[in-house]
Amino acid sequence: MKFSDLNQFVITADPQVVEFLCTAKLTEIQVAEGWCYIGCSVCSKKLIREETSFTCAPCNETNAVAQLRYRVILSVSDETGIAAFLGFDTEITKLTNVLAAEAAQIVGVGLNAQVDTDLPRVLSELVGKTYTFQLKLKDFNFTAHHQTFTISRIFPARDLAPLLTFAENVEVHEQAHLQNVAPGTDDRAAITSDVAEVSTAGDGTLTGREAEANEHDAAEDNASKKARILMHLALAINT
Repeated sequence: MKFSDLNQFVITADPQVVEFLCTAKLTEIQVAEGWCYIGCSVCSKKLIREETSFTCAPCNETNAVAQLRYRVILSVSDETGIAAFLGFDTEITKLTNVLAAEAAQIVGVGLNAQVDTDLPRVLSELVGKTYTFQLKLKDFNFTAHHQTFTISRIFPARDLAPLLTFAENVEVHEQAHLQNVAPGTDDRAAITSDVAEVSTAGDGTLTGREAEANEHDAAEDNASKKARILMHLALAINT
């Protein structure tokens, strides 16, 4: 789906959960909101930083185990427009083959811990490449407040094989293909295709080699009949 179609769909369609495929070029990674967050190792939700620990509200855990995770906003474009896609930890990790914790540069501890806002190389190297994105739209995407579309999967873009085209009323002639045959064998037995010579005319008459074969058979039948008549005449004269 093109971006113009996607934008039109979210404007006119009723709120729903639906998925689309879009092929687009990644033009920029937006770093204003950072590229990662500190999440719960159990539920992946963002943790609340305390003085000496992290709290996970969904898990009701005041001493949650923290794990750095990707949260990346991608600027993408196709020939019809631009859009912003939101990629989370699982899919970005698959794309980069590097964990967010490995890509990050952590400075300080406790409340002073900060993630460097400089973009890691594994992310900056993605810019300029084309991917096919599977997007999962939810009710929120059908409101005037949505700014990004969430990515559910990312695939390397692949060129589609060209579709076969067929023209009507076109006469096609295929040459006969000869197989490898042993010396001394009849080459005619090696002919595997000769569609032009066995075609049938539109009025039902035979054309090509088949018609020639019929004419040859008819000539042989006539010659045989003449030979039998001459033989009978010769026998009658002799008697």
